[in-house]
Amino acid sequence: MTIDPSLAELRTELPASLFLADTAAEAAWAREDDSVLTEQERNYAREFDAEAATTWSAGRVVLRHVLGAHLDRDPAGIDIRLDSAGKPRHDDCEFSVSRSRRLVIVAVADDPVGLDIEAVPEPAVAAEALQLVHPRERAELDQLSGPEMAAEFARLWARKEAFLRAMSTGLARDPGMDYVGSGPLPESPHPDVDIFDLESGIPEGHFAAIAFNR
Repeated sequence: MTIDPSLAELRTELPASLFLADTAAEAAWAREDDSVLTEQERNYAREFDAEAATTWSAGRVVLRHVLGAHLDRDPAGIDIRLDSAGKPRHDDCEFSVSRSRRLVIVAVADDPVGLDIEAVPEPAVAAEALQLVHPRERAELDQLSGPEMAAEFARLWARKEAFLRAMSTGLARDPGMDYVGSGPLPESPHPDVDIFDLESGIPEGHFAAIAFNR
């Protein structure tokens, strides 16, 4: 099955297929047509306010189309289940999906994978969220000025969520427990997990990261 051309493939040397969709531009169809969703997914989306519901639904529509192309199956017929930690799964591949406002990013891989994309927050929001990270990370970011600190916080948080998703815990695990660092390269706190920043194709004002659990 051919992937929709509005889903931009991000070319990397990493062992994953990566796709980015802008659901307020080329991939606006993902907001307008939810016919591939299950009734359960539609009901879940209705628990949010209107904008959040549309954003979540568009992300799930994009995910279903990416999995449909990867598995060569009808996107509407793909069985997406939740594991005990609430992470969406499919029996025939590993995947991860993340949303940030209008953007949706999806990774499909052979090994358990975690993915996150973050928009740079306002400095005041980032400063308040510093209490959630590891003490060493907080000390690193405290040395930076407001806008720079906010940008580096977004990069750090993308790394941290990618790591936690690859571990299949998500934010059920305290994000302040593990040090991934805010330096030029992420540092993995687990010997079986590799973390990488994603740069090529990521829109300005956003940071993204991916992690693999070998």
